[in-house]
Amino acid sequence: MFAAASEHVSASPEVYYSALPLWVILVPVLVGTGLYFFKEKWGKALKAISLGAALFALAGVLLLYPMVMSGRVCFDLINFMQLGLFFRVDLIGWIFALIIALVWTLAAVFSFAYMDFEHNRRRYYSVLTFTLGVTLGVVLAGDFFTLFLFFELMTLSSFILVIHEQDGEAMKAGILYLYLGIAGGLSLLFAVMLLYSVTGSVDIVPALELLGGQRTLIFICFLIGFGVKAGLVPLHIWLPQAHPVAPSPASALLSGILIKSGAYGILRVSLVLFSSPGDPGAGTPYIFNLGSALMWIGIITMFLGAIMAILQSNMKRILAYSSVSQIGYIAAALGSAVLMGREGGMGFAGAMYHVINHAFFKSGLFMMAGTIFMFTRELELPKLGGMFKKMPLVGVTFLVAAFGIAGIPGFNGYASKTLIHDALLIAVEHYELFSIELAEKIFVLTSALTICYFIKLFRGVFLGPVPEKLDHQYRLPFSVQAVLVSFALLITGVGLFPNFVLERIIVPAASLLHYEGYAMEHLHHFHFFEWHPLEAMLIVIILAIIIYIPGAWRGWFEWKPPWWLSIYAVIYQPITEKLVAATCRMGVLVDSSVDNAYNRSGSYARELCRYVVDIDRGIDKLYTSSGKAARKLADRSAEMDSALDETYRKTGQ
Repeated sequence: MFAAASEHVSASPEVYYSALPLWVILVPVLVGTGLYFFKEKWGKALKAISLGAALFALAGVLLLYPMVMSGRVCFDLINFMQLGLFFRVDLIGWIFALIIALVWTLAAVFSFAYMDFEHNRRRYYSVLTFTLGVTLGVVLAGDFFTLFLFFELMTLSSFILVIHEQDGEAMKAGILYLYLGIAGGLSLLFAVMLLYSVTGSVDIVPALELLGGQRTLIFICFLIGFGVKAGLVPLHIWLPQAHPVAPSPASALLSGILIKSGAYGILRVSLVLFSSPGDPGAGTPYIFNLGSALMWIGIITMFLGAIMAILQSNMKRILAYSSVSQIGYIAAALGSAVLMGREGGMGFAGAMYHVINHAFFKSGLFMMAGTIFMFTRELELPKLGGMFKKMPLVGVTFLVAAFGIAGIPGFNGYASKTLIHDALLIAVEHYELFSIELAEKIFVLTSALTICYFIKLFRGVFLGPVPEKLDHQYRLPFSVQAVLVSFALLITGVGLFPNFVLERIIVPAASLLHYEGYAMEHLHHFHFFEWHPLEAMLIVIILAIIIYIPGAWRGWFEWKPPWWLSIYAVIYQPITEKLVAATCRMGVLVDSSVDNAYNRSGSYARELCRYVVDIDRGIDKLYTSSGKAARKLADRSAEMDSALDETYRKTGQ
């Protein structure tokens, strides 16, 4: 039944023209704008209307499902800003839109109780709702110009969520986020302009043959632009700064949803724009190198993110670096899909599945951390402990989410990590290269480190004695309980029935990219609970135990890296110093050029003045000499006249 459905998606695509994608975007944008003019005391109205906008978006996305399963949905605003806005919704974009709308709805409900402890709720609900609309615009866009426009609006509106507290730490983190977002946006804009200049179009369609010699530059600019938002190393530095200071529902969306917009952009560029329809098999050497580079960026990102997570002592910082690591899984999977060409279906499936799973367990984890903070006002592990006794529901749901991100069988992360691991193994078998084999080994090690830092986090927050100042009774609001249980059910539901999502969503989406070969056949009949994937996960668990026991005993996880080893010192400080030095040199050059121009203009002016004076003197002399000549002429004329008069008199006599 499923095979027939997936064939229907790819074999007979229909095109539906509907304004529904526009309304899904426009309603939250307009509602969010309108909420800004509400009064602060209208708390219930703010909550209800914000939730209503999120539910409207979720319902609209669900209504798109029958259409995207048989084709795509299109809508155009041709006359908007002369270039127009174009919306194209296929199954890939729909998957992203679904998780955005679903998680945003849960975050809106969680905000009801959380924001009762915070200030400026009017601005928060306004920006939260507005950001929902523009984020949906990113994944429903039909071309790169439309995507860029919504991408920048998303950056600006989410900046307000980051600086919500408006204290020094929040402003510092917000400025860093904004600066990097602007830099990424400029890189993205340059890529779009370059794409248009080369191809004459900004459509999201295969264009590798048309890009010519500019293809590497275009890819790098796109990768930087989307990589900043995704949090790829070394563009990730805003995440550990922004997450601890933003309200927890906003942190959940920043980590669980907004960074996925970057992953979405990378997916569209690497697997659609840089696709080569006429090239079967594993692709050209250029595509292989492109995929290898993306895969290794993902591997480095996942490994360094895990290392930094295990060394943190702040709840939200651990989760922030964990997000960096998890986005590395997605990038590595996309890289394997690119380098395998037409046989990259397994990598694509792993990336898409992990996008879904990460949205669930990471958003849930941030809201669980937010629940702890809401009552204790603490994020530091040394100041917490024993919370399982005080908040058992939070402890249980946190454990479920931790099992999900760790990839324990029966929880959602197991399915996507298994697919990604299989994608790497297929690439190893296909190319027999040490570099890909090494990437697979680092993947396994990083998965073990993920288990380690969540053991550290769970022990620090939920186990041990309760600090005296936190030894109170905590009563969770119903809205908080409902949201946490919902995330736990999503995580376990996907984990227990992984083929449901795979068969009904992931593989039909893969068929849009026309994958073929062993990987797609394997996906159609994939068995998650057979011995081979279970054995791989068992190896990861054993490796995690081997790492964690001596690490915790010897205090390795409490080590604080020196400044010179940080990414700021290794990369950003030298770049900043060189930029400042170059700017200073440029300033000195401009200043000296201006001085020289003034000096030269002064000398030229003096010469001009001398020349004018000489001309003036010449004119004066001319006037003087001409005056003398005129006087002489007048005297001569008078003498002549008197002589003539005398002659006339004599003649008359």
